[in-house]
Amino acid sequence: MIEFFYHDGIKKEIVALERRFLSIKQAFSLFERLCEVQFNPLNPKRVISPAKLHSVTQNDLWALWKVELVVPDSNLRPNQYPRMWFVVKGSIVIFLCISTHIDNYKDNESTALALSRVTDFI
Repeated sequence: MIEFFYHDGIKKEIVALERRFLSIKQAFSLFERLCEVQFNPLNPKRVISPAKLHSVTQNDLWALWKVELVVPDSNLRPNQYPRMWFVVKGSIVIFLCISTHIDNYKDNESTALALSRVTDFI
């Protein structure tokens, strides 16, 4: 069984996004179910398309990933879905930060933020 944790920073970002996308929490719930299969430590299976899931960096302890988070009923095109950074360490998944193109996020800045937030957990 996978354990999910949310950094305090992403909790605030989710609240801000919830004003625009009412189904953002549903998106996280659906993504958690996918993670339970994709990152299962005993029997992982690829259920998230490689075009949507991107490995950012990894070391011997954890792997940092970026995903295009599908938000149901949001009227967004696939290239407009929010990008979310999360880390996987064994049976633990930690959601670190989320950004949207609407907010003109910078990929390198979001990756740096995610890496800085990893140290709060690991």
